[in-house]
Amino acid sequence: TFEGPMMSIKAVNSLSHYTDWTIGHVHSGALGWNGMISFGALYYLVPKLWNRDRLYSLRLVNWHFWLATLGIVVYAATMWVAGIQQGLMWREYDAQGYLVYSFAESIAAMFPYYVMRMMGGVLFLTGALIMAYNLYRTIRGDLREEVPMGAEAPAMQPAE
Repeated sequence: TFEGPMMSIKAVNSLSHYTDWTIGHVHSGALGWNGMISFGALYYLVPKLWNRDRLYSLRLVNWHFWLATLGIVVYAATMWVAGIQQGLMWREYDAQGYLVYSFAESIAAMFPYYVMRMMGGVLFLTGALIMAYNLYRTIRGDLREEVPMGAEAPAMQPAE
């Protein structure tokens, strides 16, 4: 990705090293890339391994995808912003050469970002729980009647 080589640049690394930026970077790869690949593999393999025609619900797959995607974007972007703020706070000196912010002040400033991080994690987890439910129902052999997304529902017949 672009972010890894960018973090190796001295000016960027001096700002982001040991901050929450690195946490956002790692989680965007771990959850955003590895997680989504794993989800896709499970969606492909479970119907094959249990000899099912299809997944229980494709709509639930769509809900899972968007909740997980939104969750990881909120999670990672929040950590990137928090990391920049941490880096800037940790390297700000006053006229006498003392740090302007104590370490405790920099941690206290992270609270709103950690709340947003938690909200992103909850969205991601909600998507994963939807996937688990969908796979459970698939393994049981249940099928949900669904109109394909984007298609119109069949017209109702008029009453006589």
